[in-house]
Amino acid sequence: MARATTTTTSSSAEPKTELIDEKAEFVDYFAAGLAKGNRDEFLEHFLPRVAADVRYRQPLARRGFGPEGFRRMFDGVFAAAPDLHGVVHRWGPTDDGVLVEFTLTGTLGHRSVSIDVVDRIVLRDGGIAANDTYFDSASLVPRLLAHPILSLKLLPRFFPTAAERAASRKHSRTEGMQPVTTTPTTGVRADALDRMAIGRLVLAAISLTAPRQFARAVGIKSSPELTYLTRIYGARALVMGLGYLTGSEEERARWKRFGLVVDTSDTLTGIAQLVRRDVPVRAAVSMLALTGSYAAVGAAEVVSDRRR
Repeated sequence: MARATTTTTSSSAEPKTELIDEKAEFVDYFAAGLAKGNRDEFLEHFLPRVAADVRYRQPLARRGFGPEGFRRMFDGVFAAAPDLHGVVHRWGPTDDGVLVEFTLTGTLGHRSVSIDVVDRIVLRDGGIAANDTYFDSASLVPRLLAHPILSLKLLPRFFPTAAERAASRKHSRTEGMQPVTTTPTTGVRADALDRMAIGRLVLAAISLTAPRQFARAVGIKSSPELTYLTRIYGARALVMGLGYLTGSEEERARWKRFGLVVDTSDTLTGIAQLVRRDVPVRAAVSMLALTGSYAAVGAAEVVSDRRR
């Protein structure tokens, strides 16, 4: 009996040791990829071990699917920080993969940016089958506010490519699962809401980087006080746009309602200003057209949600 127990323990330990060795090899491979420091070498290193049905989840991005999703996730990052590289600090095995703790460092607008990250990676045959990334996205907001134009290069992270959507739909039909890119809002209205969020980001970039030119464009005489208020507006628009684009399904629904409240308030304020004629008509009409259209689309979407 003792001999049988010893034999069983030995044989069961061997597969466990092999699994640990495989996971250790993957972490070495992962660390080598993080150290590349440029987009092309990074993608060339990782893509061969990315599963065709891999699923990615990261802050400040729409969920990704397959190799195309992996490429989309990192194209925008390297566009904003071309020298991005990482150093692994520690790791640990899980039942189906590994947890890896590392720090990413890169240059954003001539300034170094570092962020601590934890990846939970599911492995299959030595490759990446799923990857959940965790980091404090709030710590990046000041840097994004300081470099709004560069931040716009991150936008591809929010929009799956046609090839990625097609691969996700094909896999979903095969497996009987919901495509990773679907949301409670689909079709034309989903595209409209995404475009509205992008519009907020564009307005944020203009308001933060060129407030005087923005004032002149809408027919208002620039002043230091107006510049200050315009930049406050830009910061608000940036947060609203990023909040919607990067949120989960439940968070996007909540941001949609917040946006409707803000746009309705802005529209009513603009109407009051236009009636009183205490601002230039051109400025009031141009801003009313913007906030009113946002409020109309937002209201239609909220009403549609309640009917479903």
